[in-house]
Amino acid sequence: MNPTLRALRTYTVEFALWIPAFIFITEHVASLETVRGRSMSPTLTDDLILVRRWRAAENLRRGQVVLYRSPMEPEKVVIKRVVGLEGDVIRTRKSCAERVVTVPQGQVWVEGDEAFHSVDSNNYGPIPSALITAKATHVLFPLSRAGRVAEDFKGRRGALIHKAPDHDGVEGAS
Repeated sequence: MNPTLRALRTYTVEFALWIPAFIFITEHVASLETVRGRSMSPTLTDDLILVRRWRAAENLRRGQVVLYRSPMEPEKVVIKRVVGLEGDVIRTRKSCAERVVTVPQGQVWVEGDEAFHSVDSNNYGPIPSALITAKATHVLFPLSRAGRVAEDFKGRRGALIHKAPDHDGVEGAS
């Protein structure tokens, strides 16, 4: 066999063997995502981010930025910040019918950092943790903002009225 064809065949087979590994990693371990829209501004605005998919719904903490399937449009993945964990008492935005909500077991309260441009738990209530597909870990681009995604912003001032007792000692215990 021609050496060029043999080399081409070898590289093609090697490439084909890596495709399933690449798909597994990007679907279940980590991937790059682009943030679009203003709901997470100023934290994330048109950024390229690294997200961790492995066990994304475990050990959630207030302040973490998560990606999840929209309860209103399941084909759409959105990005918001965890403001409340199960058992927490949340004061909703003034536009909500219910002014105070206790986050049910197995659910979290999520909000965008830019409240006036965000469709979030204030619109559809707490979301099941099972809808969470990833946690945002790092901003990769633009380089001027590259680094870990900040978890210190805890959401709208006054949103968290009361932390659940189970979460006082170890935040994010599930």
